[in-house]
Amino acid sequence: MSKQRWFANLVIASAALGSIAAGGMAFQTARAFHVEMLRQLLYVGGPILLGVALLACLRLPLDLRITLAVTLLSLVVAAYGAEAYLRELPLLRVRWAARRFGIPYDSRCQYEVVRDLRAQGKDAWPAGFPSWQGFRLEKEGILPLGGISEVETVFCNEMGRYVLYSSDEHGFHNPQGIWSSEKIDIAALGDSFTQGSCVESGQNFVARLRQAHPATLNLGMLGNGPLLMLAGLREFLVDLRPRIVLWVYTEGNDLTFDLHRERKQALLMEYLRSGHRQGLLEEQSRVDGLLRGVIAREYERRSDGTSPERTSSRFFKLWALRQALGLYVGEEDPQRIREDIPLFRHILEQAQIATHGWGGELYFVYLPAEARYFDGKWKREHDWLRDRVLGIVSELRIPLIDLHPPISRHPHILDLYAFRGGHFSPAGYRLVAESILQALPPPGD
Repeated sequence: MSKQRWFANLVIASAALGSIAAGGMAFQTARAFHVEMLRQLLYVGGPILLGVALLACLRLPLDLRITLAVTLLSLVVAAYGAEAYLRELPLLRVRWAARRFGIPYDSRCQYEVVRDLRAQGKDAWPAGFPSWQGFRLEKEGILPLGGISEVETVFCNEMGRYVLYSSDEHGFHNPQGIWSSEKIDIAALGDSFTQGSCVESGQNFVARLRQAHPATLNLGMLGNGPLLMLAGLREFLVDLRPRIVLWVYTEGNDLTFDLHRERKQALLMEYLRSGHRQGLLEEQSRVDGLLRGVIAREYERRSDGTSPERTSSRFFKLWALRQALGLYVGEEDPQRIREDIPLFRHILEQAQIATHGWGGELYFVYLPAEARYFDGKWKREHDWLRDRVLGIVSELRIPLIDLHPPISRHPHILDLYAFRGGHFSPAGYRLVAESILQALPPPGD
């Protein structure tokens, strides 16, 4: 057999077997995640049919087989080149942001920062989130809504330096002792933007509000959606009775990804019952113990390189490229998720009723998605949902603080974000805080 024939047959046969193997792996994933039949036919049947077709190509004339083999090799090299780039892109964005903001770049991963802090004798932990670790604890009959209390918390890094903070008495991003305040003036509910990703603690918008309203409580946690926000209100604010509650709605994920995932959690759906609570204010020691166990196991996996993010199998499976192209198998494509607007309205109404129950006022803070300012497709999609959300807010007569007008009027919108697709920069958080303060009544009013 000539070298050309050997080369062509080997490449085509390898591509065929690889394609059939990809279909087999997709079938296993589809069964594990109970994927609908149409998607199974697409993601399982497609690669298998391609593999069969490639095997049939072994009967082509030699010159066509050589051309096909070269083409396949080029496609494979291009695909893995794209995969390598996409895997490094998040780190590249942070490097670029660090250079842009003049911040020394910390190349360590979150778990390496934790390791180094522990070597200094500090009780350091990676930040924990209810939407990440908490959902895994449903079998324990409890759903934590904060992180580990009173520890050195390693949060995130989008601008070159990791955000570190000492968690408060219930694992949130607040100064120590705030839970003992005689009266909480403002409480903020929301996701990572409310928690303060990824700027120094004094630069997030809740910390800036605290400069004018010292008794301001931050209950924001990364990944929080409407149900987790309602849970936080019920568990913590009913007793604290703040004068003002800020419901910080994040356009682009609250009504799609977040609520879609949250409504699958039985313990969260219980909060739709008026007055339901877990009694988390009295369960912090138990919450800490459970979270320490879950996060410690994650820390060990990442330390020895066995976590899914670190293993080479994701690279060979082209995980990042498939995510970028929307080729989901075991995960639902965000574009296919239908927003549950009636459920969102019910959640918001329950939050308003509870807040009025202690004499407080619920404010709806609308945080627009960064993508709407740079992509016409996303602007049209966000506008469609924005009209419905604001219609609900108006119907319920909830005071609105809309951040879209001040952000859209800014002369350099990109300066308000760490990078495209990232969180706010210090300038962005400052604009948010100033806009909220203008809309709120003064302290003691």
